[in-house]
Amino acid sequence: MSTGAKPVSTRKRKSRPKNPPGPNKAVINWTEDELNNLVQNFGFPFDWGIQFPTPNCTALDAPLGYITLYAEFFREGNFRLPMSKFVGEVLTGYGLHISQINALVLPQITHFEFICRANHIEPAFEKFNVFYFRGSS
Repeated sequence: MSTGAKPVSTRKRKSRPKNPPGPNKAVINWTEDELNNLVQNFGFPFDWGIQFPTPNCTALDAPLGYITLYAEFFREGNFRLPMSKFVGEVLTGYGLHISQINALVLPQITHFEFICRANHIEPAFEKFNVFYFRGSS
C-alpha cells in the first residue's frame, strides 16, 4: 500500500562549520557581471574607481587606498554612497570602520535618521545612542 509519503533519508548531512569564515578567510566569489550590475543599479560614478576583486582574494585584500564594501550593505542594509554625515557620526561615535558593520545593523542607523528628519529633528549620535546603546548587563 502506498501512502504518498516520501521515504526518510538515512544519509548524513554534510557537516557545516558552526561559524562562517571571517573576512580574512572568506574568498569573494561573485562575478564581474554582478559587480557591474550593482554599480549600474546604484549609480556609482565611474570616477570612484570601483575595482573587481582579483581571483582568490578576501575582503582584507583590497588594494592600498581602497576598502571592501559588501553588496549586502546596499541591497539589504539600505547603505548609500556618499554616506550621510549622521552615519559617519555613528561610526565615529562607536569607533568603528564601515567594514566592521553588519548589513543588518545599517537599517537601524538609517531608519533612525529617516525618523528624525521626518520629524524635523537633526539626527545626532548622542540621540541614537540613547535608543541603541548595548551595555553589559
